[in-house]
Amino acid sequence: MRKFVLMILCIAMLLTAYACGDQPDPNPGPGDETGDYDYGSPSSWAADNYASRDLGAMYFDAFPDDHCYDWGFTTIYENGKYKTWWVRPSNFDAIFYAESVDLKNWTNVNRVITFTPNPNVMIKHEGIQGMLGRPTVLHVDDTYYMYFEAPASSDPDITATVLEWDNQIFLATSPDGLDWTIYTENGKPKPVVAMNPADMGNKISKEYGVGQPSAFYKDGTFYMYYCNVVGGVNELKVATSADGRNFGDASSHVSLGLRNGAGVKYNAATGKYMLILPSGDDYYVMESDSPTVWPTKSMTEFPGKANKVTQNAGGRQYAFPDFVTDGKGQITTKTFYITYTNGEKSTTGDWRELHTTWEGNITAVNPKEFGNRTIELPNGKPGTTGNLSHYNNKSTKLHLPEANAIYAQDSQITIDGLKDAAYDSAAKIEINRGVYNWGSNITTTHGEAYLAWNEDYLYCFIDVYDEVVSTKFQITKIAEMYRRDSVDIFFDVPNDHTMVNESWGMDQYLLSLGANNQDFMIKGSNDYDLTEEFGTVQRRVRMTDNGYAVEFRIEWYEWVKDLIAENYVIGMDFQINDDMGMGDREAMIVWSDHTGNAFRYYDRFGDVVLKK
Repeated sequence: MRKFVLMILCIAMLLTAYACGDQPDPNPGPGDETGDYDYGSPSSWAADNYASRDLGAMYFDAFPDDHCYDWGFTTIYENGKYKTWWVRPSNFDAIFYAESVDLKNWTNVNRVITFTPNPNVMIKHEGIQGMLGRPTVLHVDDTYYMYFEAPASSDPDITATVLEWDNQIFLATSPDGLDWTIYTENGKPKPVVAMNPADMGNKISKEYGVGQPSAFYKDGTFYMYYCNVVGGVNELKVATSADGRNFGDASSHVSLGLRNGAGVKYNAATGKYMLILPSGDDYYVMESDSPTVWPTKSMTEFPGKANKVTQNAGGRQYAFPDFVTDGKGQITTKTFYITYTNGEKSTTGDWRELHTTWEGNITAVNPKEFGNRTIELPNGKPGTTGNLSHYNNKSTKLHLPEANAIYAQDSQITIDGLKDAAYDSAAKIEINRGVYNWGSNITTTHGEAYLAWNEDYLYCFIDVYDEVVSTKFQITKIAEMYRRDSVDIFFDVPNDHTMVNESWGMDQYLLSLGANNQDFMIKGSNDYDLTEEFGTVQRRVRMTDNGYAVEFRIEWYEWVKDLIAENYVIGMDFQINDDMGMGDREAMIVWSDHTGNAFRYYDRFGDVVLKK
């Protein structure tokens, strides 16, 4: 997809931003300063240059220890919180959503648009070949508008330098920013900015096409800026629309020259149109009184006509900057914010070499009109030393969950798919962490597990909330039951999960139960069948009003039975495999391992304490 992006990723990576009101700091640091702050007289705020401050990386609670690329952020502030949409792989490039009160720490992560939800169930639409690109989102009246790029042509050779090409710009609308409907014509996705058909399908040149949209809404008009990279031309163009859908033929759109990778918004606080674009290793903002006429069309002249807002510390690459705004794509505060993609530079000719380091970054900027005013932070506080500690770069680590299993005699529990009173004192284990690494969809399916134990057995009851229970998918062997509605329970009794990325040994095993009350297997490494090694495993699956319930009793494996005692800690994880009705697994929900790799590594299992 993004042919020309391959070229600029060696020069750049992402930005976006916007200021908010007086909000509580969710993580106040030492010396945090609160209360009214004296910004001084407005007459002293003007300066000769922009003032900026790097606020470090963006952190998403759903992706601790992250090793996936994130790019193309579009961020708005409304109703007391920031909302961002961006691109990350899952299993192909998809569009995600998250929320924050400070632009730094992000929660409520959801994948909202994807065209290839499952590597085993490949769905492609006519005119859209899998990978989605840089979104831009506006909220006008009661509707969210998302413009995004997607390729019409793709290369089946995954080793190709350019995987997808012939990009066009599509539209999706939503009432809430989460549930999106693709704009179609005659049942097919319709691009709102289309390539010239005569330029499409060239497997030799593999034209990038049109894409990388950045939009705002002003005085009843939608303005969309996008790149046009076809036939040796690399230019930034602007299109307008009264309804957000009809932008006219691309040949009628105004060319602004420059090149791809820009973000453009209107600054209502200064009355200026603002364009941000990387040049060399830095970002520059150029201003204009007109949305279609700018001080220069030349990249050679661009740095001299613009204002530097970021300075690369070296060894990094930046790309896809854009401004944080209100729902209409307008900046309304004195300090504005930029989000951009930031990652390590390639040391070879392959731009993808270090793609796992690409992540979102934030910069706060005061334009010249407010250059001498203290920068206001995205959490609403002044940028004083104490308040800035909240934005110091930090490392997000995976929090391994903990729970307890309660002691019970065998006579206290009946394996019938009903929750016995013996479980009441056990911790409720919430199986609600979505897994996206394996192409998993967003789902409402989740579970609650309870554990009990004694010196001979481990007991488990799991209540699975699943709107559509499906076990019809045809599998060729019982080890593939994960492709149907089922649960997987992972065991590491020696609790060796401190050994990072260690493959399973003889002391780790997996118990799998299908929602059909028939599928059952205990696996070792590489799906080795251990079922017979455990003797009789009592088990029952029962349909419920909310989905299904699973209950089982399993003996402690003979090699580890002598470890079992009060207060001993074992490693465990729980995974729900969800067939949402299309046939085959379409979602995964877990207790601990957000990467979905528990089937081969056990360092990310949670801890279960055996309590009496």
